Amino acid sequence: MSSIEDTIAAIATPPGRGGIAVVRVSGPLAKQAAKILGDVDPKPRIAYFRKFKLQNETIDEGLVLYFNAPNSYTGEDVVEFQGHGGNFAPKRVLEAVISIDGIRQAEPGEFTKRAFLNNKMDLTAAEAVEDLISAGSDSAAKAALSSLEGTFATNLNELSDKITNFRVRLEGCLDFPEEHEDFYESGKTDLELNSIEQLAAKTIQIAKQGIKLNEGAKIVLSGAPNAGKSSLLNALSGTDKAIVTNIPGTTRDVLTAQIEISGVPVVITDTAGIRDTPSDEIEAIGIKKAIEELKKADLVLFMIDGSSDGSDAIDNYEKIKEFEKDENRILLIISKADKSVSKEVNKLLEQEPFSKLKKVFTSTKTEDGLNSLRNELADALGIMPVEGVFIARRRHLTNLEKAYQYIINAKEILQTGDLVLCAQEIRQAQDYLGMITGKVTSDDILGKIFSTFCIGK
Repeated sequence: MSSIEDTIAAIATPPGRGGIAVVRVSGPLAKQAAKILGDVDPKPRIAYFRKFKLQNETIDEGLVLYFNAPNSYTGEDVVEFQGHGGNFAPKRVLEAVISIDGIRQAEPGEFTKRAFLNNKMDLTAAEAVEDLISAGSDSAAKAALSSLEGTFATNLNELSDKITNFRVRLEGCLDFPEEHEDFYESGKTDLELNSIEQLAAKTIQIAKQGIKLNEGAKIVLSGAPNAGKSSLLNALSGTDKAIVTNIPGTTRDVLTAQIEISGVPVVITDTAGIRDTPSDEIEAIGIKKAIEELKKADLVLFMIDGSSDGSDAIDNYEKIKEFEKDENRILLIISKADKSVSKEVNKLLEQEPFSKLKKVFTSTKTEDGLNSLRNELADALGIMPVEGVFIARRRHLTNLEKAYQYIINAKEILQTGDLVLCAQEIRQAQDYLGMITGKVTSDDILGKIFSTFCIGK
């Protein structure tokens, strides 16, 4: 059974060729590891060049660094052995370290988990460590760093402090009504609850943007075969991901590309054209996969070849609507705009259902309309400026929305004059905020969060 009292060790740098590799040790026996392997009684924050030896066998050589508790990443005594990179040298050093009685291999995320348990950071900052490592864009990295530096926690603490002050006054009204009647009867309770609600709503809005930066968005290209989907994928990604020919049904499988839209990482997916009579079994499988992708899309780009007669456009659109009911999540792309748009397509665009959709005319040949398309994508995905945005996860948003609902409940109950029930609702809201920062948590939640980390962080 692992314990917080154990001394743990792991390789903290990626495997493979590199200039150096770091083996990190944290816990009460960290300094002893430095003495045994490095033959040094280290002073804090001084680098010692040593040969790393175990039982007179030289394993590697490099620097030994010691960070004394609580002035370390984990809040415990920490020693780092900084030796040569590669696939084998760091493993040899780690094996030597964990051969010392009382030192074991660290579990995924255990160093950061100890930092949280030792009050070096709250849970939002701990999660931001992992989000910073896995950031899919520069904007996502900035947002993760913002959370790591405490922006998210500051926002939540401000909201929690407002709730605490409100609860204190409300409880005062209940316990000493003659002294605190002014707070309720003067309308100050309504004003404070409105302020709390507004701050909670703003926090939810920023958290939703933080989730977009963290998870990215998913855009799916759909439409008739040969509508220009593959050409658009290549144009947006800047690479020849897809084979482009004039033969309908060329795309048989799902193709994806990573792009950025206004700093948000986006996965754009090219799918097989959906039609009732596929040319063969392979295309039929591709159509089935296309339908699966449509079900997961944040935004669908429905494409019509502007130079065609558009005869199958309505039938294809109706197939899309079977899987995407919200027309606000469908953007109409009229491709091949370098050619004349046919009379038939122009007529289609003036009629329902296409008359109600946002439209962008594009040409991948001349690049006309591509910048307009990127702007429309940013707008359709609800992307707002990155400044002031912190990274967020689904569990954060879930707890924020539950807290917000209890705040709304408290406002409604307050109008009935039931202060006891109002106090209970607002306390529940504060508990859900505590679940985000880790003030209210459980071992199960911590296990799920830190299991996603790499070993050594």
